[in-house]
This record gives sequence, structure tokens and C-alpha cells, in this order.
Amino acid sequence: MNKENRLMEEAIEVAKQLHNEHIVIDSLSPSIIDEWVLTPAMVEIAKSIQADGGTRPMIKAAMAEYLLTHCCTDAELRAAYIAFWQRSGVTGCNHTLYASGPPDAAWESTMTEIGRLSQLLGALQGEVSLATTAEQVQAAHAAKQRVVFYNLQNAEPVGDNFGRVNTLYGMGVRSMQLTYNLRTRFGEGCLETNDGGISRLGQALVQKMNEVGMLVDLSHGSTQTARDILSCSSQPVIASHIPARAISGHARGLPDDVLRAIADGGGYAGVLTVPAFVLPPEGDPRAQALGRPAGWATLDTFVDHIQHFVNVMGADHVGIGTDWGKPYYSALTWDSTMVGGRKGFDWVGWREQDHFDPNGQTEGFVTWDQWINLTAAMLRRGISKETVIKLIGGNFLRVFRQVCG
Repeated sequence: MNKENRLMEEAIEVAKQLHNEHIVIDSLSPSIIDEWVLTPAMVEIAKSIQADGGTRPMIKAAMAEYLLTHCCTDAELRAAYIAFWQRSGVTGCNHTLYASGPPDAAWESTMTEIGRLSQLLGALQGEVSLATTAEQVQAAHAAKQRVVFYNLQNAEPVGDNFGRVNTLYGMGVRSMQLTYNLRTRFGEGCLETNDGGISRLGQALVQKMNEVGMLVDLSHGSTQTARDILSCSSQPVIASHIPARAISGHARGLPDDVLRAIADGGGYAGVLTVPAFVLPPEGDPRAQALGRPAGWATLDTFVDHIQHFVNVMGADHVGIGTDWGKPYYSALTWDSTMVGGRKGFDWVGWREQDHFDPNGQTEGFVTWDQWINLTAAMLRRGISKETVIKLIGGNFLRVFRQVCG
């Protein structure tokens, strides 16, 4: 065993101890229904759909149907699901109920997803529960159980009916973005051609979310949208899953002045692991040295972003929101026509210059159950245990407690 591998293995052992003793939270995880565990039967379903010309949304829908149908009756599948989560060492995951799609269907899509989550949580027989308060997270960790938080990555389900904010809160939603890449009635997304910031309706929505105790999430919003939200929010805000724009130059990232403002307001930013968003323009030479394709990143790339965030924001305001590690990505080969899958207008909005490619991977974090490797990579780079404990969950929980209760 070479020195590098030995150091990583030693770091993994320390990471396991930290995960066992402390609360670990992924502030934006892959979908715990259709981007989680992948059994051999599910792989065959996905491959069959793809061979017939199927797209990512079709594959995700089929995998979700299989999981929800069989998790109630198949003890082996249920055990595999729990084991996938246990290997990660993560206490809580922030699950997205709605991200993108035609605005007129947004509310119905959100209600459908809440129904699917209720079905899954019931099938898991108490191993995973919905968390709406910090105390519930602490209780689950003490009992060696897991929790899920609900978020919306787009405010279109609210529409012009702010009463729905109360309804969503009552159903467990504790964070929401105003936009997902594209312009909404509330504000500008990060991939739009012009940056007009938030609308007056968006400002009113931020105030409503402050009032009920729901976290405002800046992820996928434009730079001016982020600045406007920071100016009008009376509560700390989060950016649950972003890269540092100073490193990657990617539109999905936020510049340093916005990161500082988030911290100054007592908020939180989670670093993601999506290769296309964290890679610097010249790529990752460490991945290239391993013989990986140009679209691959390494755990060191991820830690570069973590360290930048800590330098800019301080160690009390940074965490991890992976948004990656989806097993079906690595089980299949993709081309650009398979990603969107919707006829007509593309509501997701990725452009050629955004380099989004499911074939790209982060070495050491190919599937989400390898989450503990993220902690080990930070330790191996010399980040102290005290700081790592904050980064893997303590900081998010602090803001969650302050805003949501």
C-alpha cells in the first residue's frame, strides 16, 4: 500500500468515528426515492428503458415505481435501502419535492411527490422519519435512525397563492428556492440571459417565508437574485448546494461577496460535488493523472471548494450539499438527448456551456453511499476535527434551528 492510500484509510477510520458521534447532514441530497439504492433488477429496468430510447425522467420514474412497489413487501430490498444509507454515515438528507417543469403542473407534481415520500417512509418502518425541528434530528441521531427534510428547488408550486406556503410548511417543507436555473415570477435564475434580480412578488414571498419559519435557499438563483434576497430577508438564508464561482467560474456558483454576505447574516452555504460545477476551467489535473476523462473531478477538487468557502465565510457557515452520487448515472452510458427528456421547452435549462454530463464523476464519490469519503478527504487535507464536525452537519443544524425551530 502506498503512502497516499494509507493516509486515506487512516482518515476514513477517523471519519467513521466522527460520523458515529456527531450529526451529519447533507443539505441537498439526491432524491431518496429514485436516485438512491440501485438493485440488479432496477439496473436491468434502466438499461431496458435506455435501449428503447428512453430518457432520464423515464428511467427515474420506473425506478421509483419499482422501489415504492417492492419496498413494502420485499424485506431484502428494504434492507439494501437502509444499508445504502448506513454506509454513508449520514443522519439527515434534504430531499427535493419539486425542481422544474411547466409551472401550471408544479403544485400537482409537488403533492404527488409528498404522497410518494409518505409511502416510502411508511415502508421503511420507522428507520427514516420526516424532520421539521432540530430536536427531531437530535433524537433520531441518538436512536441511530435517519431523517429526511423536505425542500422545494423552485417556488412555482406556490404560484400567486401565498396560503400555499402555510400548507407546504404544515406538510413539512422547511426550505425553498425562488428559482431553478430559469426565470420565475419571483426572480431570475442563474442560467437566464439577463439578471434582473427578484421581483416585488419575490420580495413578498421572502417576507412570507421569514414569517412562517421557512429557510430561503439561494441555490440556482442568479447573482442579483441572491443579493436582493439577502437585502430583504430578516432571517439567515442558505445556499444549500453551490460551488465557488471563484474556482470554477460556473454560473451555478456564487461570487465571494455574496458568500460573505450570507455569512454576515448568520447563514449557511453547502458545497456540492457535481463534477461539471466544481471543475476549474482547465479541468482537474489530479483526475487526469489517474487516467480519467476530462469531465471527472477528484475529492481534492471538492476540498478546494470547501477550503475556499471557509476562507471567505468562516468555519461556522459552511457545509456539504452533495447533489450527486446517483447510482444510475454510473450504471449507464449517457448522451445529451437522454438527459432532459421533455418535449417542447426545456424547463431544466442546461446549456452546452454548462457542461452538465451524467458520465462525469467525482473520483471517490461515484455513489452517495461513499459520503464518508468526503469527510475523510477534508481530514486528510489537514482540516481539524473540530472544524470538520461543523462542516458535516453542525453548521446546517444551527441555522435550521434558528429559522425553523
